[in-house]
Amino acid sequence: MEFMFESLRSVRDRSQLSARNSSKGALIKEVFSIFQAISDGLSIEDLRQTILEGRLLLHSSYETRRSIWNHVNRRYFVFNNKWIVQSLAEASKEGINSPHFLSLAYLFFVLRDRFVYRFVTGPLCELWKKQITSVERGDFLSFLESESQQNPIVDRWYDSTKKKLASNMLSALRDFGVLTGVRGKKIQRPTIVSETVFHLLTILMAEGLRGQAVVEAPDWRMFLWTEADVARALNELSLRRWIGFEKTGRTVILELKRLPGVEK
Repeated sequence: MEFMFESLRSVRDRSQLSARNSSKGALIKEVFSIFQAISDGLSIEDLRQTILEGRLLLHSSYETRRSIWNHVNRRYFVFNNKWIVQSLAEASKEGINSPHFLSLAYLFFVLRDRFVYRFVTGPLCELWKKQITSVERGDFLSFLESESQQNPIVDRWYDSTKKKLASNMLSALRDFGVLTGVRGKKIQRPTIVSETVFHLLTILMAEGLRGQAVVEAPDWRMFLWTEADVARALNELSLRRWIGFEKTGRTVILELKRLPGVEK
């Protein structure tokens, strides 16, 4: 168990705040093509070279392919967890717009980018809780303004950088199904499958959370969930016999029955 959890502890982005992670948006089509290729038998060891040589992604520019690989690698491969890679490869078999693939890809997109994480689990979730569904670029710019007061790096960015980041962020969240609309964007709850719930649960437990602390973890807000939603999702995993879960008031008993990397 300890060995299986080791690489899960390094999934979350803990680096300095940076705009580089979000600069390319969701990259849904590229990510799907990559995991579909892995599902078809392409080895992870050959993946980078295949992309750079233009044999997988058909972008004409080498620099574009290299940039895309750097982003995808940072989001899904750099922490070297084969279970996560294989789960995404399996999910790709259900199609690019399937909730299975999109929700798994979204989970790691958020966890691997502190800016996305802080915005979604903070201002965006607060709007949803207040039953405000409209979201604009100004909401993200206001978020950046509050961040700049704590992070001098953000304060030094040009206004053009902030506006581009805001546009990329909102477009990416739309691609993942958290927002809808082209010009005027609306917040909507994404469809999250049990496999994605189980992945987040194992990451939280690998990080040391147990019992009620798991249910209260702010990470669930990336799905726009309340604690009651979390409890329902964990109960579903219990019915599948992937976990043991009992909740009475604030007393929570939680254990894994299905181990990461082991067949369901």
